[in-house]
Amino acid sequence: MVSVAEAIVNNNVVYFHQGDESQDSFETTTGIILVDANLRLKNLNREAEKICCIDRTKVIGKKVDDVFKHYGEKFLRIFRISDFDDLYTANLKMKVKEQYVYVHADTLKLRDSAGEVSGMIVVMQDLSAVKAAINQIQITQMLMSLGELAAGVAHHVRSPLTTISGYLQVMLSRLEGDQYTVNRQVLEMMLDEVSCINNVVKELIMFAKPPICKEEGVNVNRVIEEALLLTFKQMGGEKIAIDKQLTETLPPLNIDSNLIKQSLVNVMQNAIEAMPDEGILLVRTWLNAELNMLVIAITDSGPGVTPEILPRVFEPFYTTKLDHMGLGLPVAHRIVSEHGGFININSSNSGKKSGTKVHIYLPIVNDRRRHLQVVHQQILNLQ
Repeated sequence: MVSVAEAIVNNNVVYFHQGDESQDSFETTTGIILVDANLRLKNLNREAEKICCIDRTKVIGKKVDDVFKHYGEKFLRIFRISDFDDLYTANLKMKVKEQYVYVHADTLKLRDSAGEVSGMIVVMQDLSAVKAAINQIQITQMLMSLGELAAGVAHHVRSPLTTISGYLQVMLSRLEGDQYTVNRQVLEMMLDEVSCINNVVKELIMFAKPPICKEEGVNVNRVIEEALLLTFKQMGGEKIAIDKQLTETLPPLNIDSNLIKQSLVNVMQNAIEAMPDEGILLVRTWLNAELNMLVIAITDSGPGVTPEILPRVFEPFYTTKLDHMGLGLPVAHRIVSEHGGFININSSNSGKKSGTKVHIYLPIVNDRRRHLQVVHQQILNLQ
């Protein structure tokens, strides 16, 4: 690595013997900073100069706190040999000459033959180009998603518009003397098509930005009961058995009950559709104390979702059903996310009909914690 004679890595400790520290043998494509036990800079290579934007001839022998203080405490932490074990790793965001630089740093203690700490070596890599590439990939993926979204909207709006346009053209061709007797069935058909377009727009608005109006002290079990009644009223499901295992001692939530009900209905509808003949819909609730979240589990006894489809279930307009828009689960996911929660889906299609399990996690507002936050803010305001 360097001609600091011999560096032997053993149990994450470098045993360091004094020797030639000439700059020529210290150059690599990775930034390297050598610091003594008193946190003074002993050496650094040109790549480290470039990353940190410093001149080594002006900083050798100076304390790292003085040299790097403008990079902030998070950067200085990589030199705090008393704050970590023999090996320390950090990912940093630094502002250098009005530009942000993303750096990965590995710090390793150096020990002499007696086992005493004689300093440390910091190995730095500039990941800015990698970060820029990742951002570009994310932008590309976002644009692709927008393209698919636009294609989905066009598909679901074009069909009813074509029907309406066709009927209007027929009516126009039969118009005589500005008079035309309209068939009631034609009007009803056109109204149905307009309603279809309106539903697409409403679902898109719900997906883009759900209009959340939270209520305090909502009993989530009551919301689940209402969602079940609404789902079975819409879907039928006479051959579906309901197994409810709702914990009674759950804390109340601060949520928009109507939107959460809508998300539950969307998930339950998917579950019922997965059991066209007969099956069991299991609905459970419990408290996850470790996450401080309430969990709603909805499980069906259908064939499950194939591994190829599972990663795409939350994509808008992605559906395997010809008569569906493919916005049910994406809207449910969006609503839960806007509440600070998340949805996890597990599925098995091994032939044993173990079905699909959907776990919905919703955060709990702890009154005591909220009170402490208010008190803490009041203290900060007084300072």
